[in-house]
Order: sequence, then C-alpha cells, then structure tokens
Amino acid sequence: MGSLDDRRKGKIVKIAILGSTGFAGSFLLAEALARPELAVTAIVRNPGAVSPHERLTVKKGDVFDTGSLADALRGHDAAIHAFHPGRAASMADVYDQCVAGHEAIIAATRLAGVPRLVCVGGAASLMTPEGKEYLDSSYWDKAFDPYRNAILGTRALYYLLKPVTDLDWVFLAPSAWLRPGQRTGRYRTGKDDMLFAADGTSSISNEDFALALINEVITPRHHRERFTVGY
Repeated sequence: MGSLDDRRKGKIVKIAILGSTGFAGSFLLAEALARPELAVTAIVRNPGAVSPHERLTVKKGDVFDTGSLADALRGHDAAIHAFHPGRAASMADVYDQCVAGHEAIIAATRLAGVPRLVCVGGAASLMTPEGKEYLDSSYWDKAFDPYRNAILGTRALYYLLKPVTDLDWVFLAPSAWLRPGQRTGRYRTGKDDMLFAADGTSSISNEDFALALINEVITPRHHRERFTVGY
C-alpha cells in the first residue's frame, strides 16, 4: 500500500475517488490534485463533468455495480469513498440507496484487492458530552431534521465497517457543521467524541476536512477505526 515511506522513495501513490463531483468529493479531488505524490482516478457516472488534469484519470463507474466498480478500482493503493446519493434523492429511499452504495463499495474494494478504504463519514454517530450519539442527543441541530434519512444512511456506513477485518478501513467524521469556507491548515483531531470550539460550536470547513482526509491517505495513522476532525 502507498505510504509516507513510499513517497520518500519517490513512488507515486495511486488513489481512486468515488463521488468526486459531490459535496465532499469535489474538495477531496481538488486537494488530491494539489499533491504531486498522488496519481488520482475519479470514478463518476458522468465523466464529462470532471475537468481534465495531467495527473487525473477519469473512469465511468456505477457504485451499485460491484463487478464493474471492482474493475475500475483494481490497481490502486487506496480508495476514497465519498459517494452519497444526495439531497435531491427522495427522502423516502435515500437511506436504502446509501446502504446499498456502501455495501457495493466495500465489496468492490475487496474484489479489486485494494488494501485501503478511506471513507467520508458523518457526525451523527459521534458521542456528545451527555453520553449519547449526536443524532440522539440534545446537541442535535434541528436544522438537519429534513435530511435525517440521508444522515442515517451515512451513519450506517460506520456500523457496516466496524466488523470488517480484511480491509484497512478508516471512517473520518467531520464536526457537526461541514460547509465550504477556507483552507486554514489548522484543525484538531479526535476519536469518538465530537469536537467543540471554545465558543461551543462544532464545525470544520470542506477545505480543511479534505486536507485532513488526504493527509490520512498519504500518511496512514488510523486503521480500522473512526476519527474526527474539527476546530
């Protein structure tokens, strides 16, 4: 698997990003392309939606088709799972779409022999100071209520990964609010507990979230576990 040691030897680390045109994935793609030690493959439904780059290969793929997805993933050092069906999907079935996508991506990563699966997670399962998961706590922001099924779908990924022992997976959970902002390069990491700033807010910009995740791809520090990032 690609690692910091490989980079020191001059090896290009090959990564594939699933969902590279999405809310989180587009920032991950930009961050990955800014790193000369990475060769990047974007696996998307519509290749025409991705701008060309000298270190970018674009492949058409369907996350619900395990066989063809495995073909697209084969030969990479790591896969980044940033797939989400999106808020435009019917809220009635978005949870099922999320779970089906998660299961297919895990299966395809196995089938392709890709050793490392780095996943964009959500904050819903992080623990709050009252000893409850964020989604079930008094800290929950009701602004997220319309997207509850989608959030449950992202939370499900963590519980699907927990029993997996044959992949070196990691689930990176953002703080409660993940939104575009600035790439400050300054953030804190934690494990299972939600991070709060001194003013009581829990947030991270898409740019700094992408920075933290790509740093984890290049220099793996977490293995078969969740961690979180925030200010």
